Amino acid sequence: MRLSRRTFLGGAAALAAAAGRPALGRAQGKGKVRLAYLQLGWAATEIIHKENLLGKRGWEVDYSVVPGSPVPLLNQLTSKNVDAIDMSFALAAKAFEDGAPLKVTGVATAVLGAVVARKGAGLRTVEDLKGRKVAAIVGTSTFFDIRALTLKGHGFDLQKDAQIVTATAPPDMVTLLAKGDVDAIIAWQPITDSVVLRGQGTYLVKQIDLWRKATGRSTGFPVHVCYLVHTDFLGKHPAIARDLNDAQKDAVDIWYNRPARAMEIVAEITKLPPDVIKAAHQETVRMLHGLPDEQVDTLIAQLKINKEFGFLKSELWDNPDRVRREFFHRA
Repeated sequence: MRLSRRTFLGGAAALAAAAGRPALGRAQGKGKVRLAYLQLGWAATEIIHKENLLGKRGWEVDYSVVPGSPVPLLNQLTSKNVDAIDMSFALAAKAFEDGAPLKVTGVATAVLGAVVARKGAGLRTVEDLKGRKVAAIVGTSTFFDIRALTLKGHGFDLQKDAQIVTATAPPDMVTLLAKGDVDAIIAWQPITDSVVLRGQGTYLVKQIDLWRKATGRSTGFPVHVCYLVHTDFLGKHPAIARDLNDAQKDAVDIWYNRPARAMEIVAEITKLPPDVIKAAHQETVRMLHGLPDEQVDTLIAQLKINKEFGFLKSELWDNPDRVRREFFHRA
């Protein structure tokens, strides 16, 4: 049987289209995932969103940006309104020991906290905070971590030996410092960078330095933000763990290798001024991704300190093997 050129080409095109459909179906067949993240999370999740780095891996993604504090976002995950979130590592552990159905699938950024002293307050060392007025949002993991590390590394308790002035939100702390009502604030990026950039304060100590002194660890990065996935979703869609880590790796690559694009995206999401974003980008300790062995060891050390000083209560955190098995999900 002889085929005309037109018939042959038409049949070839049809075969090519048919061959392409399964591949496309596989790309789109990973399903829908709802990823929510904090507007001021400072974890490169904004880059995953705006570059659609999960969509490029075959997911149909519903991205949502959540303003305000971490707790409402965590509640969105536990109530199954979203499938995955970025979250404070300490708060994730607290929720897990309280029975929340979640797994840590990867890390996002190293610790972001710092103590910023008011200019002219005469503070030069951590010990100078004794007896001084210090503004903090007491319920945050940053405050608890810095308090625990100061106690372990410097031998005094900020909550007892300083005069803690309780704030309800980061802008409250900035106002208190600017008015001279407090001598220092305990906060996190990019709030701390904005205060320093505007000449209202200077860095007294950063959380990473408190960690190094308290633990004696000169390598590895303690984590501020991690990724959490609801266990029900993870059970049905295990591929999300690896894909989310790979997307975060791509976002970190953009953060360091295409900083102009990274800062453009962060500005769009956070609505912060460009000078603040530039300063915070330069001051960020380290953007992270994945769950390598060394990182897991550091995370377990963080959990032990959090239990030692009372933030965490469960005996789980004393058993590294159980923590690796029950709290983390390694793709």
